[in-house]
Amino acid sequence: MIDNPALNLLARYEDAFNANDADSMNALFWEDSTFVNFGGALVTSRDELLTEQRFVFAPGGPLHEVSVGYQHEVTIELTPTVVQIVARQRTRDSVDPTHDPMHGVIILTVEFRDGEGRIRTGQNTPVSTG
Repeated sequence: MIDNPALNLLARYEDAFNANDADSMNALFWEDSTFVNFGGALVTSRDELLTEQRFVFAPGGPLHEVSVGYQHEVTIELTPTVVQIVARQRTRDSVDPTHDPMHGVIILTVEFRDGEGRIRTGQNTPVSTG
């Protein structure tokens, strides 16, 4: 396990993604979270996000059995209780990283409440492969 709480959260996010585990991924978010997904859709609550996560990870869904890795780029302390994680998303074991359809930059704003860190806001932006 990673000693840094924010990076630990990023590792748990990756694990949940690769397990197609919408419930575990959703538990990493605060109830009052917002998220802009890879396709640009905005969700404004954890419940709404769970519906979307279950759809994309379900058999036949666009992310079912897709495996990604997150390469941490920077963590920025915004306040003593809020940090922002910036990471690069790539398909795990991609043969051609220059044409990776899952290549993106994810920004997760982690808020700590009573010592527990969860995602308050996030955005996953595709990186053009053209």
